[in-house]
Amino acid sequence: MTISRKLTSFVAVAVVAGLSLSACGDKDDSAADKKTGSSGGGKSVTLTQANFSDVLTDSQAKAKSSHVDMSIGVGGQTVKAQGDVKVGSSIKDVSMAMTMTMDSREMEMRLVDQTFYMNMGQITDDKFVKIDLTDESNPIAKQYSRIMDQMDPASQLRQFKAAVKSFEKKGEPQTIDGVKAQPYVVTVDTSKLDAIKDLPAASRSQVPKTIVYTMYVGSDDLLRRMEFELAGAKTTMDYSKWGEPVDVQAPSPDEISDKDISELSGAPAAA
Repeated sequence: MTISRKLTSFVAVAVVAGLSLSACGDKDDSAADKKTGSSGGGKSVTLTQANFSDVLTDSQAKAKSSHVDMSIGVGGQTVKAQGDVKVGSSIKDVSMAMTMTMDSREMEMRLVDQTFYMNMGQITDDKFVKIDLTDESNPIAKQYSRIMDQMDPASQLRQFKAAVKSFEKKGEPQTIDGVKAQPYVVTVDTSKLDAIKDLPAASRSQVPKTIVYTMYVGSDDLLRRMEFELAGAKTTMDYSKWGEPVDVQAPSPDEISDKDISELSGAPAAA
């Protein structure tokens, strides 16, 4: 596997295993308000296995956006990523802009209006390949669409709640980005996550039966850090700037490749 393919594989795994958890909005804020007794994300209940997913989802839905810094340690190397995510009531309203670097290679991804744009440097001639996630005739688009569909709040929340095997408050609060955050250890059964099933075969084979997340939650019920390990790769994701304006724009026409992703050597193929 080339470095570029390896990077692509870990991008898929990391985005699905981590980033989608922060992209949860809620289609029924009033229902969530009843659960939390709060209109501003302030903590009013003790987090438990039964309620933590609802409480965190409600707080994220109210914040609507966050900045993400991600670090993946793999094979003695470090993949760095940073970007912004805007959540919504459905996948149609979710947008994302993220840049990842490995060695001297860089990949830029954007999700805007159900269209996924990916610039993989030389592989894509330093342009963005465009993947219309609504194009059911394109097998690669269908594959990415299934993955991105897991960012839909109702689907993601339902799956995550069903997949949790254990939940434990553990350790003392830590200060992250100026916020006191309590760590919780959450074990998830990956066989119950459709998002994992929809990964390309090369990425799916790296996913264990369970993933153990350590989630650091602030007193405002917002996720501040998440740590987990996959296939020997330790991932840390820091979340900050909750609620600040996020404006993700599609690349300009001259930045978009006229080639289909399937035509590019080294680019990800359909599973």
